Order: sequence, then C-alpha cells, then structure tokens
Amino acid sequence: MDWKLTKSLYILVFLLINVALLMMYYNKQQEDIREIESTPGVLEETDIDLSQLPEHQPEKLNILAGEKVDFTEVEDVVEDSVEITNDGYIIHQEFEAGNGTPEMTAESLRGHKNEQVYRGGNYQYDDVMSNDAAMLFNQYYGDYPIFNNEAARVIYRGDGTEAAEYEQGYITNLRENSYTSPIAVRNPRQVVSDLYMRQRISGEAVIENARLGYYIILSDDDQVLLRPKWELQITDQGVEKAIYVDAISETEDIIESE
Repeated sequence: MDWKLTKSLYILVFLLINVALLMMYYNKQQEDIREIESTPGVLEETDIDLSQLPEHQPEKLNILAGEKVDFTEVEDVVEDSVEITNDGYIIHQEFEAGNGTPEMTAESLRGHKNEQVYRGGNYQYDDVMSNDAAMLFNQYYGDYPIFNNEAARVIYRGDGTEAAEYEQGYITNLRENSYTSPIAVRNPRQVVSDLYMRQRISGEAVIENARLGYYIILSDDDQVLLRPKWELQITDQGVEKAIYVDAISETEDIIESE
C-alpha cells in the first residue's frame, strides 16, 4: 500500500470536509440575515422602546489599525512624576489631597486633561459611561470615540469631591486598514431588529442610548485593530447592559457587558 498517497488522500478529504462545513455555516448565516432583512416591520410587533435611537445617516467606515504608545519612550512623559505600568502602555498617577487636585467634575477634569495629560486634546468626555466614582475621556478617531478599552482612554477615579488617581492609554498612528475597504454602516434599527431576532434582547427592552464608534478587536503587543461598532445602552427586564454590535457586518460576534 502506498502510505504517502493514502496520507495525501486523507488530508484532502479532511480539507474538503472542513470547506463543506464552512460553506454550510456561511449559508446558515446568510439565511438568518435574509430572514431579518425580510421582516423590516418586526420591531413594530414588539414593545421595544426605540425613542432614543439616532436617525440613520448613510456613511461608510473602514477597519482601523494603530499602535499603542510605549510611554517609557515618550520624552514629554516624566517618569519621576507618574507610574508607567502594563509593559509601558499605561500611565498611572495618584493625586495628593489638597491644592491642585482636580475635582470630580467634568469641567475640572477636562482642564486637567487638556493641560497635564499627554495629548489630552485627543480625548473627549464620555457622558454615557461616566459616573460619580469614575469619569472617562475616550480617544477619538475623527468624529468617533473608541469604546471601552484602557488603551485609548483617560479615566479618573475618586470616592469624593476630589479625584484620587488617573490612568491613561494612547493609540498612535491610527489609520484605515490598507487591506480592507470602507463599507456602508448598518441602520441602528436593523441592529436592534437583529438583536431581537437572535434573542439577545426581549420585546420589552428599552434602548437608552446608541452611538457609533470603534471597538478594539485585536491587541497583539503594541499593534491594535479596531472595527466600527454600534454601542447600545439597554435596559432589559430590570438589567442594564452595554451591547456592542458590528456596524458593517452582520456576522461578527456580539459583545455584551453589564
């Protein structure tokens, strides 16, 4: 028996089976998508509150690439005054109580960010995710925030009227991925319909807020990859949660956090 030929045939059959399985999975996904698209009025049959959804603005967005800044190599950052953690990618500083400590208000922290934080002008206040104990400023790419990642935000923490500490991460050289092309952004109503049809939300969900931005999907050493995402703040059956849904593809994973 020719064992080399047998081995080659076995590998070929194995590959063909995997290709067939992938095609079956893809066809199933396409059927689900067609089912959702063929029922545009499905939301009208529910009690989902859509009053806070923004009007859909036709536009195209692309995947982004960038690099996390290593603060140990930044001349403007004085290591004697701050602590640099996470292999150089995060600045951490604790404030001493008293004069000069910023207050835990958006206005006071915005002033500190603009004057004291590395490239502070590239961050904007996040009024959706901030609270009394933690106030966030997200890094932006153009008009769009980068969601929910320490690598692209400044966060202030405090348990009283004054800030106790802050942390910063920064992504540099943000640019559109050269291997992909811009794709039309999905209508947020279709995104909500998708969530309902896939049983990720109930028919009584309340969409508290929805905004378009970017989400880091890959972080490999200093390299990062970001996809356009819809961030939905939802209250559903007494539970508040944030759901991140891909803005340019129906088949990407849905990311949920409470």
